[in-house]
Amino acid sequence: MLRCLALLALIAPALAACGSHVTPPSRPGEVRAADPRAPATVTRADAAALATGNAQFAGRLLALLARSQPTVALSPFSISGTLAMTYAGARGRTATEMASALDFRLPPDRLHAAFNALGQALAPVGARTTKFRIANALFGQRGTAFRQAFLSVLARNYATGMRTVDFASSPDAAREAINAWVSEATNGKIPQLLGPQDVDTSTRLVLADAVYLNARWASPFHREDTSLAPFHAPGGTTQVPTMNQAASFDYASHPGYRVLELPYQGGRLAFDILLPDPGGLRTLLGRIAVSGPLALLHGLALQRVQLALPKMRLRTHFELADALSTLGMPDAFSSAADLSGIAGSPGQLAIQHVVHEAYVRVDEAGTEAAAATGAVVGVTALPPLPAIHFKVDRPFVFVLRDRQTQAILFLGAVSNP
Repeated sequence: MLRCLALLALIAPALAACGSHVTPPSRPGEVRAADPRAPATVTRADAAALATGNAQFAGRLLALLARSQPTVALSPFSISGTLAMTYAGARGRTATEMASALDFRLPPDRLHAAFNALGQALAPVGARTTKFRIANALFGQRGTAFRQAFLSVLARNYATGMRTVDFASSPDAAREAINAWVSEATNGKIPQLLGPQDVDTSTRLVLADAVYLNARWASPFHREDTSLAPFHAPGGTTQVPTMNQAASFDYASHPGYRVLELPYQGGRLAFDILLPDPGGLRTLLGRIAVSGPLALLHGLALQRVQLALPKMRLRTHFELADALSTLGMPDAFSSAADLSGIAGSPGQLAIQHVVHEAYVRVDEAGTEAAAATGAVVGVTALPPLPAIHFKVDRPFVFVLRDRQTQAILFLGAVSNP
């Protein structure tokens, strides 16, 4: 089972009204009427530029986070989307730094349109065999004058309006409201994303994005074939529950690593395992940092494989401010920030925190979703081939992606499952 992620970017402190703006309603929790979501119109070139840029950013972020935390799970899709919403209000050098750090390769209007088209292209993923949900929300300080242009960009391209809360006098109540929204959006898997240290009386805006996925393997594992097997973690070899099956999967072997792809029912989503040579995780992460993970998935071809894959239950929680500063956008977190496209004047707003939590579970079924579509009939009808042994018994990288859009929904480096 793979499911759940939420990310928040918090913006503060005090603002002054100027220029074209809108003051949200005074009643707490009221949702401001928003512009309708724009139709999904984007060129293939712009869609490809977004996918490539997001993958490059994902690779650099994963490699950076894995330096300090041996096992990392995150959702590049959610992180890029939430920071794109923040970028809609960035100006001057802050905007330039954010675009470079996040690998945004399109002008702002085309970038937000491409994110809009991506979100709408992913909507059909949540069909009979898969539970998939994307949600965005803004939580703004009651009475603050936010730019109408900023709110319109988010409404048209990210399908979100403004919920009003009172950070200034009731930060704990505001935090509880945000956590409740995240918990509901992630089916209860991220119940307490924000702690007391993440929201205070200077907070003026929280931009939130949540992703929930519940999908069934096209070729499920049988529970009776799961047994304890050694996993060679950096801290020593341990015995972990390991799933086993022999089936036909897309597979490739490259210098320094091998790849195996497990499809989900419905055919759109895939779980790719990048297994480095023994001791080669750091080298593999270095390659991912340079090229992004998608570039390493080439050459896949159907092979008969004897697969051994550990069951996993991962939960990671990050404050991403330091990592994002290291990747090239320090101004956004300092007094040099120019987020005047959101509200106020240059220097009045800065990002306080970017909080990210991911929950990933892998088991025999893949997910708890019912129904099957028979997507692998062609696979099981192939004549038997000599089995390639693919034993995931050492640190590895996984990529959960949408094959159609190449969106990386989840990404991780696992040193100990």
